[in-house]
Amino acid sequence: MPNLVQRTLLTCLFLLSLTSLSAQIRITGRATDKTTGAGIPFAAVKILSPDSVLVTGQMADSAGSFSFTGLRPAAYLLELSALGYETLHAPVPPGNAWSAGNLALTPAASMLAEVTIGGGRPAIQRQADRITVQITGNPMFRAAANAFDVLRKVPGLEVDGEGGILISGRNVPVLFIDGRPAQMSAEEIRQYLRSLRPDQIASIDVITQPSARYDAEFKAIIDLKLRRDQSLGWTGQLSSSLQQNQYTQSDNSLVMHYRTRQLTWSTRMGYVGGYTIYRYGALQHLSDKNIQRTRTNVPTRHDNYTLHLGAEYRLNDNHRLEAVFRGFRSNRRTFTDNTIHTATPAEIPEPVAFTRFRNNGRPVQNNLTADLRYSGNFSKWQLELAAAAFNIGNRQTEDILYSDDYDARLPGHWKTALENDIRIRTAQADATIPAGNGKWNTGIRAAFNSTRNDLRYDTLGAAQMFLPDSSRSNNFKYDERIVAAYVSRNGTWNKTQYSIGLRLERTHTIARSEQGLQTTERRYLSWLPSFSLMHPLSADQQLQLSFTRRMTRPNFSQLNPFRFYYSPLNYWVGNPQLKPSITNTLSISYTIRTLSLTLQAGREEDPMARYPEYNRETHVLEYLGRNLPYNDFAGAEVAFPARVRPWWRMQNNFGLYYTREINPYHGVTYKIPILQWTVSGSQVFTLPAGITADISYNYRSKGGNGLYRSKHIYKIDAGLQKSWLKGKLQSGLNVYDMFDTYRVVFTFREKQIIDNQLYHWFGTRRAVASLSWRFGQSTYKADQRKRQEEENRVSM
Repeated sequence: MPNLVQRTLLTCLFLLSLTSLSAQIRITGRATDKTTGAGIPFAAVKILSPDSVLVTGQMADSAGSFSFTGLRPAAYLLELSALGYETLHAPVPPGNAWSAGNLALTPAASMLAEVTIGGGRPAIQRQADRITVQITGNPMFRAAANAFDVLRKVPGLEVDGEGGILISGRNVPVLFIDGRPAQMSAEEIRQYLRSLRPDQIASIDVITQPSARYDAEFKAIIDLKLRRDQSLGWTGQLSSSLQQNQYTQSDNSLVMHYRTRQLTWSTRMGYVGGYTIYRYGALQHLSDKNIQRTRTNVPTRHDNYTLHLGAEYRLNDNHRLEAVFRGFRSNRRTFTDNTIHTATPAEIPEPVAFTRFRNNGRPVQNNLTADLRYSGNFSKWQLELAAAAFNIGNRQTEDILYSDDYDARLPGHWKTALENDIRIRTAQADATIPAGNGKWNTGIRAAFNSTRNDLRYDTLGAAQMFLPDSSRSNNFKYDERIVAAYVSRNGTWNKTQYSIGLRLERTHTIARSEQGLQTTERRYLSWLPSFSLMHPLSADQQLQLSFTRRMTRPNFSQLNPFRFYYSPLNYWVGNPQLKPSITNTLSISYTIRTLSLTLQAGREEDPMARYPEYNRETHVLEYLGRNLPYNDFAGAEVAFPARVRPWWRMQNNFGLYYTREINPYHGVTYKIPILQWTVSGSQVFTLPAGITADISYNYRSKGGNGLYRSKHIYKIDAGLQKSWLKGKLQSGLNVYDMFDTYRVVFTFREKQIIDNQLYHWFGTRRAVASLSWRFGQSTYKADQRKRQEEENRVSM
C-alpha cells in the first residue's frame, strides 16, 4: 500500500511538471536610459493583467536585463519603473515568447541635475521598509577592500573596531545573504565580511523596519545581494590580502561558480592566518583611597578555515531547489598578560600591590550548517519551503598563573576546560497569493535551539595537585522552542504603497544551572503588529511612514549565572531571571532627489542591561544583568551624496540620537537624557591611469548610558585601487585609523559609588594590501563582457 501511494504522488507530480512545461511563456527585455542608452541596473519590473492587477514582478539585474518564465499564455501589461525616471507601460501580446528588446525610460525633468548612477539612477533608493544601495560598478565603493569597508559608507550604519555593526545608533542588525538569514556565528560572520570583496556584491538592502514576515528578534536587517554571473560555464575569483600593524595577518579566499541551464554549483574556500591585538585598561580610585591601574594585553593567533558549498537546481521554470552547506573552523591561541598596580595617592606614589595574571588559552570553534530551500510557482500563487540545521561547537582550555609581588601567599595556578555546544533547527513555509491590487503573504516557522555549557576550573592545591574548584565551575543548559505565524497584506491604493501585518510568536524556554540547582522555565505569547506606507509626492519626492513592534530575548551568555572574568578582580555574571524586552518604533522618512531624511522615535520596555557592583573590602568589581523599567529613544538621520567634479564624488551621513534610560541604582532612579551625534562620509577621487583614491572618516560625539559617560570616537581611513588586464586583476592598498585615534573610553557617572574609568583598544590602525583575480571560461563570453562593460559604466 505505501508503494502505491508513493507511485500515485510521483505520477501526480510528473503530470503537474508536464503541464507547467507545456503551458508557459517567456518574456524578456532590458531597461535602458533614453538619453544615454546605458542599461538601468535593478529597475523594478512588473507583469500586470489587462485590468492592471499584479501577476508577478522582479528587479532587473546589474545591466538592466530581466526575464520572466512560467507565465500562462495570455495578454499582459509590462510596467517598468526606476526612481528618477518616468514609468513605462508596454502591452505584451499573447504567445509563447516575447522579447521587448531595449525599453527606453525617460529621465524625469526634475532629476536631470541630480547625482546619478549609470544613465541617471540614484545610488541609494528608499523603499517602504528599506534602503537599497547599489554596489556593483559604483565608484564610491571601488577603493573598498572588503564588505566592512562598504558597510561603513552606507547611511545609518556604524562599524566598530571589533567589526560590530549598529543601525540607527542602537540596533544590532541580522545578516542576510540573498534574502535569507546567514546561519553563522559572530566570529564566522566577521571573517566572511572581511573576505567578501565589493565587486562580489550587487546591492545591499538595509531594512530598518522589518515586516511581519521576519522573526520577532530581527530589529534590523542587512541583506547582501551577491553578484551572480548568468553566463553558462565556469568562473572564479582568487583574492588575497595582507595586513600589518604590530602583527601580520593574511586573508585568502577562492570563489568558483559552474553554471548550466538547469544546475548551478558554487564554492567558497577561505583561510585567515596571523595575529590580532586587543588591549584593555582601567583606572580606579579604591575605597581605601589607593589608586589601582589595570592593563591587559591580548595578542591572538588565528588559523581559521572556511568552506561554503552551494547548488541550485531548476526542476523547470516554475520550481527550484537550492542546498547550501557551510563549514567553519577557528583555531586560536590567546596570550593574555594582565597587570594590576595598586599605589597610594601621594605625589610620589608608594606601591601597595602588584599582581600579575597570565592566561594562555586555546579556543577552538567548529561550525556546520546545512540549508535546504524550495520555491515554486503554482498558477497565481507562490510557495517557499526552507529547513536549516546549524551546529556550533566550542572547546577551550586555559592555563592561568596569578601572582602578587608584595604578598607571597597569593600565587595561584588554575586550569580550565570548556565544552560548549549550540544546536539550532528551523523549518519555515511562506506563501504569496495575489488578490485585487495587491497580495497576501502568510507563513509559519518553528525553531528549536539548545545550548549545553560545561566549564570546569581546577586549582593547584597545597600538595601541588590540581583539584576541582566548585566555586568557579559550572554546568548550564538552555533550551528554547519558538513557534510563529504571520499574515500580511501588500498593495497599492491611490498611488500609496502599503504593507500591514501581524506576527504571533509563542516561546517556551528552560534554563538549568547545576551549580545552584536552579531551573527557570518561561512561556509567553507575543503579538507583533507592523505597517508601512510609501507615497510619491512627485517624480523625485517620496514620503514613508512605518511602525514595528519587535522583541529581544535574552541570549545564553546573558542568562548563564556564571562568572566570566576580565581580570581576577573584574568579571560579569549572567542572570537566568531576565525577561525579554519589547520595542515599539515609529519612523518617518522623506526623500527628495538624492537627499534622504529619516526621523524615528520609540520606547523599549524591560530593556536588558548590566550594572556594576563594587565590594569595598575585596575591591572586586562585578557586572550583573537585569531588566530596566524602560528607555525612550529618538533619532534623526540625513544622507546626501554629491558629485563636486567629474573626478570627485562624496557621500555624507549625519545622525543625531537621543536616549533616556530609567535606571534604578543604589536607591536612586536615574533619568539622564543622553544626546549623541555622528558624522561619517567618504571622498572618492578618480585619478589618472585608472586609479581610484578614497578618504573616509567617522566621528561619534560624547555620550554613554544611564551609568557611564563615553568619550568621543573618531578615525580616518584611506585607500587606493587600480584595475589591470581589462578588469580581471584588481589591486588595492588601504590604511585604516591612520592616526591611531580609535579608542572606546567609559567613565562612571557617580564617583561617590564607583570612581573608575576603563578603555578598549582594538588595534585598528593597520595597512592592508590586496589582490583579486577573476578567471574562468564561459560559453557566452561576448554577453558576459557586454554586461561587465555596462556595470563599469555605472557611475555616480
